Amino acid sequence: MQTLAPLVGKIIQSVVGIKATTETAAVSRSIDTGPGLPNGPSPTTKDVYGAGVIIKAESGLIVTSNHVVSGAKTLSVRLPDGRQLDARFVVADERYDLAMLRISASGLTAARIGRSIDAEPGDFVLAVGGSSGLTQSISFGIVSALHRSWPGIPCQDLIQTDALLDRGSAGGPLFNLRGEVIGIVAASTGETESERAFAIPSDAIDRLFIRMN
Repeated sequence: MQTLAPLVGKIIQSVVGIKATTETAAVSRSIDTGPGLPNGPSPTTKDVYGAGVIIKAESGLIVTSNHVVSGAKTLSVRLPDGRQLDARFVVADERYDLAMLRISASGLTAARIGRSIDAEPGDFVLAVGGSSGLTQSISFGIVSALHRSWPGIPCQDLIQTDALLDRGSAGGPLFNLRGEVIGIVAASTGETESERAFAIPSDAIDRLFIRMN
C-alpha cells in the first residue's frame, strides 16, 4: 500500500505551533480609584493559536500569517520536539498577510521553499497545522484553483485547496509532494456545504526579506 508517511515525517519537522497573546483594556465602569479604593479594571488577555514554518534553521526564522501575530504582546512557539520558546516579531507584509518571527534554538529543521508560480490546479498538496495549540495535524488534497480572492484576506492572488484544516492552522504551510512549501495558509471558509482553504503564494515570502533589509 502506498503511503505519504515518509514525506509527512520529514515535512512536519519544520512546522511549529504559535500562540500569540494580545492584551485588551477592560471596560471601565467609572470606578473611583482614589486613595483607599480599589483600582480600576485590569486589562484582559486573549490567546490566538496558529501555525508557522521554519524557513531558516541557523537564524531561527519562521513565517506565519500576519493576522495570527499582529498586535501580540507576547509570542511563543512550540517546536515538533515539544520545546516551547519565546519568539520575537521581525517584520510583516500586511498586503500579503505574512509575518516573520525569530526564535533562538539549536537543532531546527527548515523547510524548502518551492515556486508557487509553478503550481497548477489538480496538483496534490499537504497542509500541516494545529488545533488550538494541540499537536500537529496533516491533511491531503489538491490545488483547486489559482488567483483567488476572499473577503478579509488582503492578498488577491490566493491558492485555493480542498485540503481540510483544523482551527489553529492559519499560518501553517501548504506543501507539494516534493516536500516544498508552495503556500502559507491564510484562512478556511468552514462552510457547511463545502470546505475551502486559501493560502498565500510562497513566492511572496521574498517580500519579507526585502523588508528586512
